[in-house]
Amino acid sequence: MQISPVNAGETAAEFAVGLAEPPLASQPAPAETGRWRRWQAELSGPVAWPVAVYAASRMLLLLVTAVQAIAGQPFTKEPFRFDARWYLLLAEHGYPTVPLHAKSTLGFFPLYPLVLRGFGWIFMLPVPVAALATSLLGGLIAAVLVQRLAAGWWGEQTARRVTVAFCLFPGAIVFSMAYSECLTIPLAVGCLLALRNRRWVIAGLTAGLATAVEPVAVVLVVICLVAALRELRAAGWRDRAALRSLAAPLLSPFGIAALAVFLWAWTGTPFAVYLAQHYGWHQQNQPLALAGLPVARRILSDHAHLLTHFLTWNILDGVVGAIFLAFSIRYLVRYRHELTAGALLLPVGIAAITVWSILTPPNARMLLIAFPAVMIWGRRFRGRSFAVFTAAEAVLLICTSALTFSGHMLP
Repeated sequence: MQISPVNAGETAAEFAVGLAEPPLASQPAPAETGRWRRWQAELSGPVAWPVAVYAASRMLLLLVTAVQAIAGQPFTKEPFRFDARWYLLLAEHGYPTVPLHAKSTLGFFPLYPLVLRGFGWIFMLPVPVAALATSLLGGLIAAVLVQRLAAGWWGEQTARRVTVAFCLFPGAIVFSMAYSECLTIPLAVGCLLALRNRRWVIAGLTAGLATAVEPVAVVLVVICLVAALRELRAAGWRDRAALRSLAAPLLSPFGIAALAVFLWAWTGTPFAVYLAQHYGWHQQNQPLALAGLPVARRILSDHAHLLTHFLTWNILDGVVGAIFLAFSIRYLVRYRHELTAGALLLPVGIAAITVWSILTPPNARMLLIAFPAVMIWGRRFRGRSFAVFTAAEAVLLICTSALTFSGHMLP
């Protein structure tokens, strides 16, 4: 609509005294205004806390790397030790076309390396830089989602404590390394959030993506199944809304299933990952398998000097982690009625996997994947006791990070 010079003058006068409304074009639509206000409230409220706490935890690790750099440990190597090297190789060169009975990139799942390649291509970054950026960003998303999940369980005040416990946990070092937990944990937390809100398709998709990141994520398949059965039991098998819950367990294994199909076509066997892990890393699966580990016997007999430098720290990490996990599960059982259906199964499943597997002890990294086992301490402690707990976490984070960055202990 056009405005005549007379009307324009009258409108200007009315603006001067505040009687006229500004033109519609200069006003955001009500929906846009509401959305913008919600974003402002989110950024200044629930999201601000995990961002600040996570940033502080990363600064703490940056201080550790700075001290080690002064001592002669180059920063360019620290985030890319152990499995990180294989993830970078997989991102840069892909899988071999034949199954190998030796260490190779076939021992690792593909989604994290694919994300690295995509991230690096979009932002024109080298793969190592893209890997570190992905880990940092994934850790931030995990912290935000953990606070949101904890707020749904226990309220905002407890959720703040949970966020601190999560970000300062020693296993959080993986968010400053090229490790796949930067995808696994946000997807797992997102799965539990979706199950809590009965968004069954989203729960199945996030679980399915997680199973394409690393094998321990198969625990989410069981969690989705338990949540769906619980929903059907409560509402009845004839309830159409309850039947939609079956989408979660049906979709949840698609990641690992798609990987098996791809490997079958690419290498000739769907078990190429297992073969590489079994023969290359001597991975075995049997009850209390560590007691019969031939590799450990060979290391102890032929290279006893490694015991004090590498094996000792990892065994100690696994033993302390097992004790911590046992106490965490105890308190999770006590507060189980406050949790999302199936949430208790995640730490229980991780405990079963670490007892069953030779090369996967219940170390700090695995405990972080079993994040309810870490979150529960924000519920259990408050006040002075929580301050002591977080101070102990921070000290452990500094010490274990220094050992990991220097190559003396697995993350």
